[in-house]
Amino acid sequence: MFVKSNKLVDLLPYYKDKLIDLYPVSEIENIFYIVCDYKHDLKKISISISDNHLSESELLMHRSIIKRLLTHEPIQHIIGEVEFYGLPFHVNSTVLVPRPETEELVDLIIQEAHHKNLHILDIGTGSGCIPICLKNNLPSSTITGIDVSKEAIEVANENSELNKLEVSFLKKNILTSDLSDLPQQDIIVSNPPYVLESDKKQMSKNVLDFDPHLALFVDDTTPLLFYKRITELAKEKLKSNGMLFFEIHENFAKETEQLLIDNGFTHVKTVQDMQGKDRMVWGILD
Repeated sequence: MFVKSNKLVDLLPYYKDKLIDLYPVSEIENIFYIVCDYKHDLKKISISISDNHLSESELLMHRSIIKRLLTHEPIQHIIGEVEFYGLPFHVNSTVLVPRPETEELVDLIIQEAHHKNLHILDIGTGSGCIPICLKNNLPSSTITGIDVSKEAIEVANENSELNKLEVSFLKKNILTSDLSDLPQQDIIVSNPPYVLESDKKQMSKNVLDFDPHLALFVDDTTPLLFYKRITELAKEKLKSNGMLFFEIHENFAKETEQLLIDNGFTHVKTVQDMQGKDRMVWGILD
């Protein structure tokens, strides 16, 4: 046996020993508790007092998970699920793992959506986490998500069914498609590709090797490529006083603000995330 006992609580030192060269201790502990939650239905508070003894197959399952972690594969891909804004979401290599700053974007939209029966469009929907969480919190709204990736649309539909929340998902290339088949919208939101190609050297392998590059990167020469196109479409598809929300690259807040202002948006604001980085820009169509 590769651990000193088959008690679940004794696996944590094993995780630390194997993963310490890749992750800080706090992250290893978080990974361990995520695995225990999804594989053993035990929360962190229960593990230290648990007397669970693992079978040989369960121990081998943990060893297999560590082998995959050692390749930098994200734990969310390994277990196939992640929690986002209080809901479970299936994820795989065809969609981005939802990140905490995107939860802040969802929270901002909910705060600013002051009336019911909204039409909301999410552009570049990926796993569907943004529109599904909006539907959960704004249940009388009609919400649509679009994405260029057929595989992403399949994942988003799975997540809509998983959470029993009705959201329509459509395959569209936002750079070449128009939105003439969609009704006028009250809110358009997008977390489009914004990571510069030159940023790759600073990024961790679990993102570079396992997240879809299509959803992440833009050429250094056109950092606002998607923002410009989406803003143009928003001018056509938003109702009067409709709102446009973006998640952004922290280095391009002023440029994104100016883009919205130049296209007739007012009350344009940049909002920082919990790390103090410029992360969201939004405005109201005049």
